[in-house]
Amino acid sequence: MNSHSILKPVHVSHLRDQRGALDVAELEIEDKFETKRIYFISGVPENQSRGAHAHKKLKQIFFAVVGSLEMTVTDGSASETVKLIAHQEGFFLPAGYWRDLKNFSENAVCLVLASEHFSEADYIRSYDEYLRWRTNE
Repeated sequence: MNSHSILKPVHVSHLRDQRGALDVAELEIEDKFETKRIYFISGVPENQSRGAHAHKKLKQIFFAVVGSLEMTVTDGSASETVKLIAHQEGFFLPAGYWRDLKNFSENAVCLVLASEHFSEADYIRSYDEYLRWRTNE
């Protein structure tokens, strides 16, 4: 699905001159949030994936800062897959969606901005449990 009905694109401007490169993202999304946590995902071995969970309240913005990776999100019925590529757009993911990160290129680094501090209680780590939670939401 390329319409971005779940994920909202975050435009990145890639500026380059003799001093080097600068990537800039202006967060002009409707569902803005104060960033309370920043983390990087890197060193993912070939054919391995990350994610495979959902968050009840946490909102996130994903960027590839080196290399590329794919992110698939679903609400249990509709799903969407995007490719995150360094120096290109990032994606805002609202709370309440299951996500899988896969197909990491060699040396890929994914930057994630999160709306909340870590809370294990916010995670749903079983897909079956996620589907039950969506039904009861």
